[in-house]
Amino acid sequence: MGEDTLGTVGEDGLVASVLARYPAAPDVVRVGPGDDAAVLDLAGPVVVSTDTLVEGRDFRFDWSTGTEVGVKTAAQNLADVAAMGARPVALLVSLAAPAELPAGWARDLADGLADECTRAGASVVGGDVSAASEVVLTGTALGVLEGGRGPLLRSGA
Repeated sequence: MGEDTLGTVGEDGLVASVLARYPAAPDVVRVGPGDDAAVLDLAGPVVVSTDTLVEGRDFRFDWSTGTEVGVKTAAQNLADVAAMGARPVALLVSLAAPAELPAGWARDLADGLADECTRAGASVVGGDVSAASEVVLTGTALGVLEGGRGPLLRSGA
């Protein structure tokens, strides 16, 4: 019998197995993954950034594991927030993929996301799963500017 795929486990099965991989959310997260939307209790200005990774353009299965792609997705998004001088606190990730994608790859992706978020002091607070002809990941990172600081802008570099 072959490995489970996204098509055989379904969205609900995938979400349940992925949520179990994420560590407990910090106190700023009132409602985390698994509901319709996340609720965060943030103090100070919020910095938001989003980036998309596309199979074949930003990563290849023959070069990268699911864990590595998860780390890259989180790092790329969280780094943009940190570059603006904010403390990263949350990440949302949307996965669009073919039904044939091995579910184990998606679980490894979740492990990479969780590992990188933990390193950055953030947590995965939500996301979405949809069907597509190729794997497309979109991350949205949120961070907080603390101590009355303004954002660090490219124009000021």
